[in-house]
Amino acid sequence: MTDTHKGARAASSNAAAYRSFMIRFAIAMTITALALLTPKIAHGQDWRTVTKTRELDRESTLRVNVEYAAGHLSIGPATDGKLYRTTLRYDADVFDPVFDYSGGKLHVGVNGGEVKGRNLKSGRLDVKLSPKVPIELDLEFGATEATIDLGGLRLRSAQIATGASKTTLNVSSLNPEVCSLFEVQVGAAKFEATGLGNLNAERMSLEGGVGEMLLDFTGQWKRDMTAKIDMGLGSLTIQVPRGLGVKITKDGLLASFDSQGLTKRGNSFYSENYEKSSRKLTINLDAALGSIRVVWVGN
Repeated sequence: MTDTHKGARAASSNAAAYRSFMIRFAIAMTITALALLTPKIAHGQDWRTVTKTRELDRESTLRVNVEYAAGHLSIGPATDGKLYRTTLRYDADVFDPVFDYSGGKLHVGVNGGEVKGRNLKSGRLDVKLSPKVPIELDLEFGATEATIDLGGLRLRSAQIATGASKTTLNVSSLNPEVCSLFEVQVGAAKFEATGLGNLNAERMSLEGGVGEMLLDFTGQWKRDMTAKIDMGLGSLTIQVPRGLGVKITKDGLLASFDSQGLTKRGNSFYSENYEKSSRKLTINLDAALGSIRVVWVGN
């Protein structure tokens, strides 16, 4: 066997092992989420609310790290001239609030201990960020219902990791910064992202375990984008605006692929207008089990 063939087999084996890990991880996260979110009688919970703000000064960047276990999470642009405004409602019997700001770095969330038998649905974290300062965003959250609006933010990079969550992400307006990296890791979740054409991103990466995902690439396209999508078990809908040049290269033999409006040439699928389009989306797709659907939107 040649070195090339050995390398190909190793790469294929690594990809299969990764997808298998993601499926196991997502199932475990689902079980954890059910344990956290199942309604139970909670005695003696000590709910507290803390708010932190900082005035906008001369910051050149804002690095934001959010870690949140369970409850409701909301992230969006600030409208009051603040650098940030955070409001956290938490059960003081099991969580300690985490808040630190220094040198343009913001870290917010909770540290927790034993949560068995606790009703965590009433917990909430709201984070508002200045639309005037370039932002590097790092989000990690577990069994949450998350609403994220990146519209209006000057986003330079984003890394988002979810557990067993329901996440709605919207890029409602054009990002005035170039987003060098937009990376998402989804466990067992329902994940919907709209307005991804507004990201102004060159690269996007999504790793999905088990769940239902929607990726909507409408928006004001200012540059070409390459998206790498790895899926385990679940359904994926890809919405693309008419007029955008699209190329999809698909690996993985077990996922069904509804490729409406695309023509297969070699190992890839192309939109009819691919060569003539001023902006292009290239998707490298690796899927194990489930269904993949391409939907064209707009006139």
